[in-house]
Amino acid sequence: MGRNVRRVLIMLLGLVVFFLLSFTPLGHSVQGIIQPVFKPIAQTTRAIGSWLDQFWRISSLTRANESLQHQVAELSARQSTAEALYQENDELRQMLLLPTMTGYDRLAVEIIGQQIDETGTSYLVNRGSNDGLTTGLAAVAGTPGVGQDTSGLILVGTINNVGSTVSNLHLITSGSSKVLAKLAQGLAGQSLAVGEYNLAVRLKFLEIDEQVTIGEAVVTSNLNRLIPAGLLLGTVTAVDKQEGALFQSAVVAPPVPLEQFRFLYILRPVSP
Repeated sequence: MGRNVRRVLIMLLGLVVFFLLSFTPLGHSVQGIIQPVFKPIAQTTRAIGSWLDQFWRISSLTRANESLQHQVAELSARQSTAEALYQENDELRQMLLLPTMTGYDRLAVEIIGQQIDETGTSYLVNRGSNDGLTTGLAAVAGTPGVGQDTSGLILVGTINNVGSTVSNLHLITSGSSKVLAKLAQGLAGQSLAVGEYNLAVRLKFLEIDEQVTIGEAVVTSNLNRLIPAGLLLGTVTAVDKQEGALFQSAVVAPPVPLEQFRFLYILRPVSP
């Protein structure tokens, strides 16, 4: 490092001497001799100066770019937070507009966990036995314009496991879900709605001579005290009727993707 410094100092001293001599008669005589020597030095010095200037400009631009990237990331995070809060407020406002069911009170819950396996999807919610929850209770939601020809409420799932502060519920499309149901306009007996492959619901044990129409609504029956009658499960999308069979079945599609909900109501029977 010391040798390099000395070399630079000698070159600078030579340039100063050359500059001072250029204003004297002797300098004019010597200039022709030493100019070929100092010309490459001067060119190198100018090149170094230009490189240093470019280096500082690049460093300044890099710092400015990093600052802008940080500001963009911060603004993006704020925007995402604002959008999430707006969506949450919108969902909560919609919940307040949902109709009540006679003989049941409702407890708002938030989905805080999810599990998907070969049997279907289950949710973990932030309420448990300390809040009066028991197995078999209905978890419902609603969407404007959906289910208005029934109770106005969509059956999302039922509670299947209860802890003191949290509970687990499985969706109606889960293979472990079984709910007593019926055709909304049907006059025949009750059927059983069973989840299929986490995609749809199959309405089983429909009387073979019962008229089943594509697009017809399917709702919960009135034979289960824990689940109110009239909750919408979905609409019929296909009918399976085989010759010689005692019963027919129908495929039922939920009215909306059940995974879209973050907040639900748990309906609890009220003692008369």
